Amino acid sequence: MKKMRRLMMTVVPVTLLLAVMCSCEKAVFDDNVPASPATGGEKVDVVIKVSETEDYVNCDVTRSNVPVAQVCSKLCFAVYQNGERVKYDNQKVTDSGFGQITMSLDQGTYQLLIVGHSGTANPTTTKADQVKFTNQTASGGTGFTDTFYYYGTLTVSSNMSEQKYVLKRATAMFRLITTDSKPASVKRFYFYYTGGSGQLDATTGYGNVNSQQKVYIDLDASTDGKPLTLEVYTFPHQESKIVTFKIEALGDNDQTLYSKELKAQMERNVITQYSGNFFTSTTPDPPTDPSTPDNNSSVLVDTEWGNLLEYTF
Repeated sequence: MKKMRRLMMTVVPVTLLLAVMCSCEKAVFDDNVPASPATGGEKVDVVIKVSETEDYVNCDVTRSNVPVAQVCSKLCFAVYQNGERVKYDNQKVTDSGFGQITMSLDQGTYQLLIVGHSGTANPTTTKADQVKFTNQTASGGTGFTDTFYYYGTLTVSSNMSEQKYVLKRATAMFRLITTDSKPASVKRFYFYYTGGSGQLDATTGYGNVNSQQKVYIDLDASTDGKPLTLEVYTFPHQESKIVTFKIEALGDNDQTLYSKELKAQMERNVITQYSGNFFTSTTPDPPTDPSTPDNNSSVLVDTEWGNLLEYTF
């Protein structure tokens, strides 16, 4: 059985408005949105809390409940009504009170979106079905990280009872393990991959665009002469699950020193892992097809993620 990371949240009314936490993106409060006709515009101060999460960080450790700050460095909250975002707030792990916000809302029915991630910048949340992550830095950045979300109905009333939510993992992970050691001449890795999505449709939990994702991973001298384990993420499509990876080991001037092309079956909450000698040839091998694995391939159950699909190259 696949086990998900669980983030428990409570939403309760309060009489005093708590301070909204600082964020990367300025919170917007649109008081011109029409109130629910049945309520006459009576507002309720709603506290949204992210209290804890089950540990998914390391697949080799025993699952336990940990603070949200150990799982992601940013939280994004958005509230929608009639298809339009009416309020949002973003938080960084360095903000005081990380994991709790207060929103003043008219009584009525809304949709609530919460996204937890560790990217260099927050995604756009203007539309719940177009939560888009991008690379933010000049070198390509690290815009795609393990990502969790909740999307569902939020009913605001003057006598709201305690409500709990669960954040689900939205991402699939591709893991590269080099069984040979990294030469000192290799300064960073470049992953270019297609077939996945850099945008999440939170209403379905799947990716919904055909993205060309690019990720650079810088390496310092401490990695010289050692095998590497590198991980990148995507939002898999509900139908097509094959993602093609072009992987390059780059030198000082970003010249390509070693490269490979791999095809991976990617599924939500599943790790697809390839291992083998990477630093042995400068000529790319033909793409490896995961539908015809060799005799060394296996499918293993991972107690933290769903499955671990393991292949060699």
